[in-house]
Amino acid sequence: MKKQDPLKLEKLVIVPGGYHPFHAGHMALYNAAREEFSSAEIYVAATDDVSDRPFPFRIKKFLAQQAGIPGNRFMQVKSPFRAEEITQHFDPKVTQLIFVRSDKDRNQNPQPGSADQIVTRGARKGQAPYLQLYTRNDPKPMKDHAYIIYLRTELFGPGMSSATEVRAKWPGMSEEEKTSLVTEMYPLADTDAKVAKIVEILDTILGKKPITTEARLVNDPDAGHRIIPDGGMGTWNEASIVSRLAEKFKGMVDLVKDKNYVNLQYVLYINPVVKSLVDALAEYKRFMEKQGRRPIAKGREINMGIPPVNENPDYVNEGKMK
Repeated sequence: MKKQDPLKLEKLVIVPGGYHPFHAGHMALYNAAREEFSSAEIYVAATDDVSDRPFPFRIKKFLAQQAGIPGNRFMQVKSPFRAEEITQHFDPKVTQLIFVRSDKDRNQNPQPGSADQIVTRGARKGQAPYLQLYTRNDPKPMKDHAYIIYLRTELFGPGMSSATEVRAKWPGMSEEEKTSLVTEMYPLADTDAKVAKIVEILDTILGKKPITTEARLVNDPDAGHRIIPDGGMGTWNEASIVSRLAEKFKGMVDLVKDKNYVNLQYVLYINPVVKSLVDALAEYKRFMEKQGRRPIAKGREINMGIPPVNENPDYVNEGKMK
């Protein structure tokens, strides 16, 4: 276990994520963390969980290395926001733990200042939540708190900013577009054979045809309404969708100002992400207007596009509730 002068905390920086798949935006975030915390120990934390998303750890690590992450810095963990497989090697009394996230994830859990159990370590009632927003003032060791900092989101490819967009777009891309995207995302794949291998891996995992569903809703007992947009977009709440769309629309304005009309066309008309998020909000709005004051069954997944309120068994009849 590493130790140092207790008067000066050693910084341990962890970049947690799903990495389905690891891409150029993740690499840019890692580099930004290195610039922000030049003297810190910096690691990327990922799981081997493929229950909800498709990339196993060994593929994540391979792609991360092709992007430029050193192999000994990309670590398998059970929980990225605990990362005990990493933190156990550092003295909790003299180490400041900092999680780095992309600015686009500000509305995603866990959030600093919340009592999210993912990162709460034995906090008693009345104590401040374990995870706090990072500041340079009055740092605390990780036995007391961990911190989170949001760094700039970098676009890559044709206006992409997330793995969700890669998964949604990949099946419909041409071979030339796939090769171009792989070359940008994984610069250490410096031969045609390596690029072709990565294209083959992504084709195998993501498929060659888009997988589509309709927007769905889950009334989570703990987190409230969770919206699942069409096309494998992950799980959101209304506020996080609004925030993401605001970010996207701001990016479109910047593209107009830069006269980058080709990327604007992609983001607005070709990329399924904006359409899926807007459609999900519209379906949610219509659904809630039809639902009115009737409670929604907790824990069940509802297709918001069908059918009317009074015919759907996922609704709870208010008159039968006691």
